[in-house]
Amino acid sequence: MLMFQDGRSFAQGACNYLYRPVSAGEATPRIIIEVQIEGVQAQAIVDTGGAYLVCDPQIADLLNLDPADALGTDRLNIRGVSVPGFIRRVFLTLLAREGQSIVVEVTAFVPHPEPYLKWDLPSFMGLTGCLERLRFAVDPVTDSFYFGTLADV
Repeated sequence: MLMFQDGRSFAQGACNYLYRPVSAGEATPRIIIEVQIEGVQAQAIVDTGGAYLVCDPQIADLLNLDPADALGTDRLNIRGVSVPGFIRRVFLTLLAREGQSIVVEVTAFVPHPEPYLKWDLPSFMGLTGCLERLRFAVDPVTDSFYFGTLADV
């Protein structure tokens, strides 16, 4: 596991990631890890250029995430399309293959795509409101994604 020079842990857990395009029409590979959103198993893309945990609408339906419980509404530009949705807090679990899994409360955007838009993407873990709430590192040699809490260990 990764350590700071003084011996403190940088990461509490590690998991393997997939490195592949997200959809059939893409050529650019993405880092994809297995997570749980409020206890529901999901795949999520690591997106350091994005905002929030963008929750796959099918996962949101399984969780009965109600817009009435939202912190607010917003529109996000997702792959060039402005998508309406709502903002709320959820618990995201990063599942460890090595070490220990961690649970982090993150800000999630729950898309409510227009009826003519087909949602065929997994969830995204953006930097703002999500990834910024933990430490993480990527080892492309072993396809490992390391993660840890921000608290001093």
